[in-house]
Amino acid sequence: MDKSSKTTTMAEVAAAAGVSKMAVSLALRGSSRVSESTRLRILEVAGRMHYRPNPMVQTLMANLRATRPVEMHSAIAWVTAFDSQDGWADHWVYREYYKGAEQRAQELGYRIEPFWAFSEGMNGARLSDVLCARGIGGVIIPPVPSPATEIDLEWQHFASATIGYSFLKPKLHRAAANLDDGMTMALRHCEDAGYTRIGFVTPEDTDKRANHTWLSVYLAWQRFQPKKRVVPMLYVEEGVPIEDKLGAWLEKHRPDVIIGPNTEFVEWLPELFGLQIPEDIGYVSLSKPIKHVYSTRITGINQQDADVGSCAVDLVVAQLQRNELGLSNNPKVVLSHGVWERGSTLVESDADLEGSASEDQASVTSN
Repeated sequence: MDKSSKTTTMAEVAAAAGVSKMAVSLALRGSSRVSESTRLRILEVAGRMHYRPNPMVQTLMANLRATRPVEMHSAIAWVTAFDSQDGWADHWVYREYYKGAEQRAQELGYRIEPFWAFSEGMNGARLSDVLCARGIGGVIIPPVPSPATEIDLEWQHFASATIGYSFLKPKLHRAAANLDDGMTMALRHCEDAGYTRIGFVTPEDTDKRANHTWLSVYLAWQRFQPKKRVVPMLYVEEGVPIEDKLGAWLEKHRPDVIIGPNTEFVEWLPELFGLQIPEDIGYVSLSKPIKHVYSTRITGINQQDADVGSCAVDLVVAQLQRNELGLSNNPKVVLSHGVWERGSTLVESDADLEGSASEDQASVTSN
């Protein structure tokens, strides 16, 4: 047998590093129970010896952990980049991401620990030193304020993933809601309910943060509609309030339903323009709140944001278990499907709902 193809064992790594097999196991899992210097030495030896965990053993250990309480053995950094330390938590979607990440991390024996990338005196190198000194090998970047936002961590030390579409540089493994499927689902439900003039309204900054995903699906759908059914979308430039542009657009194009990410439509349409929902105009949210913050129960897409946060943890932990640190040459994207939730802002019959529900399920199954 070719010696170059021989599989390196954990015992051999332990012997070469002068530590126990338990120390190797803890170091590979990012545990704080071994010192940072020892962990780095073990990782260096494991890398030099081309050690790779046995997938059958990993599966067995995963099954064992599933049947007994897990041990909190390391933290995963939740690195935020808003103007203030808690700025990310102002949006309910990001809180749901965190909640899902926290729950999944706990199930796997980790904890989520927030760090602010822009705290006083902080830069990428210093934050990297802080994380390494704490024995933290996993990093999650939740959504950032702008696609231009950069975080200059020393990525070679970390297993990493980002959430959503807003963090673009460097390219990380990504967990996100399946936004194109969400727009497709919204359009299909509107059509099934008999709406013929379907309008789309989005702020420019939201469109950029969604990587133009909703926009591209809507424009592709319009391409195959009869001309009389095409409603020019309302694309609101950054810094301009939507309600300032909404009235003229409604008057000119007369949509019978609006699809959009801003739930404030349930207030704007009746209060500013005297349009009752759904009697005068329908409304579908592309990202409806988990809790009902309005008296009106909104119809639209529940993106199951907690599941997205959970997927980000899975991406990071999988890399840690495989001892894969640094930026990937082939970053993965994991999409989580949303679900249609019926409310009172769209007129749907039971037949419409049943037909669309079966199509939605078929879409999820085929993907």
